[in-house]
Amino acid sequence: MAASASSAAVTVVDDSSPGPFEGPEKLLEIWFAPSEEDVVARNLPLKGGRKGKERWTGLRQVEKSVWDNMLDEVCCKVLSVIEGEEVDAYLLSESSMFVWPHKLILKTCGTTTLLLGIPTLLRIASETCGFKGVWRCFYSRKTFMFPERQRGPHKDWTAEMSFLDKLFENSSAYTVGRMNGDHWLLYITPPSDDVLLPHALESSRALPPATHDTQLSALSASLDTTPSAFPPRRAVQPRLIPSRPDQTLEILMTQLSPAACKKFYHPSSDTPYASYPAEPVAADGDAHALGAKLSDDLGLSAILEGATIDSFLFAPCGFSQNAVRGDRYATVHVTPEEAYSYASFECNFDFAGLGADADRGLETREAVRRTSESLQDLVEKVLAIFEPAKMCITLFVSDEDEDDAGIEKNARAHEGMRQLLNPHLEARYERVDRILYSFDGYSLIFAAFQKKDR
Repeated sequence: MAASASSAAVTVVDDSSPGPFEGPEKLLEIWFAPSEEDVVARNLPLKGGRKGKERWTGLRQVEKSVWDNMLDEVCCKVLSVIEGEEVDAYLLSESSMFVWPHKLILKTCGTTTLLLGIPTLLRIASETCGFKGVWRCFYSRKTFMFPERQRGPHKDWTAEMSFLDKLFENSSAYTVGRMNGDHWLLYITPPSDDVLLPHALESSRALPPATHDTQLSALSASLDTTPSAFPPRRAVQPRLIPSRPDQTLEILMTQLSPAACKKFYHPSSDTPYASYPAEPVAADGDAHALGAKLSDDLGLSAILEGATIDSFLFAPCGFSQNAVRGDRYATVHVTPEEAYSYASFECNFDFAGLGADADRGLETREAVRRTSESLQDLVEKVLAIFEPAKMCITLFVSDEDEDDAGIEKNARAHEGMRQLLNPHLEARYERVDRILYSFDGYSLIFAAFQKKDR
């Protein structure tokens, strides 16, 4: 049951109460610098206190206990951590967090209050890591299934935009797709030396930690402090070290088949679906061991070949997985209750193997062909596991420089990436939407599909 806190603008919902679970995630990505190399070049102070690795710089020097405090405000917990060579992957009770020296991705489901953690995140980046601004910010989510169960600014897209606009400047917000159907919401800032409003960092430092009872109106008022009340920002010289080329695919799937749903129930569950795995590690086995076996059996581990993988099978049901390979990441989350089933697959692995070839000047048409084929192959493998009746696919692609050669190369790449389904899948799914956006430094391809036999 939902209960409203007295005299508060935040509706408090107990996730443990009976009722549907919100599978679609909120996704925040904040860049404090354009690249890891830029962080090293700045010679920022090392105050994080994280022990054991001299190579940890930027955000990676922050200790887990510090992240725990921030995640308490978001209403989720750390289950386990992959300490990769170039990125740390935190598996959370509600989805995932990935930390590089220069950026952070936080993805949370359920009724988590992701945006309420941003002020503390800004304080950590400033006080612990020495970052004095934000390079760029992305926030996105699919439409919620049960918006009335959300808390704080997450009950409404307008409220989310308003909250973010109190922190960031020069932003743009988009509704991508049909308003009366499946659509995707995006808030984005352009790359800049600092996209924080002049008062945002100082205001964030003055705020107490957010809690379930935090009044949204009071929090917003604190962030609305007049900029002139603070000293002017010191000008920071722009950094010209670019980030590595990136291509991020996200597949958001709903109405999974009953056969797919039953695979994600814990063997100790008393539901009729608790028949998988056929040979469980143990009836009350370790959630990580069960998750690893499930990942192997379903073929997820094979899709993410060469990666370090961390999987977790929840009781009575649900599945989460993180994977890292070099500086690349992947994450999978499943809510298998049949009435509101949902699964997400997000990944920026270089499946086409173009990393080395790009430096050798691989001909653009060949690169586009290989990329398109690898994307289609990946989508087919993912859909074979989850068998959704409906899905939205987003593909973010970093763009070349905006000279004539770069524009031509981008145009060819966009054309090649429009075809996200191979002919076999096109026979089973009809496309109900396809949209292309161009942003500063990135292009976005959005497509929505549904099964033809529905």
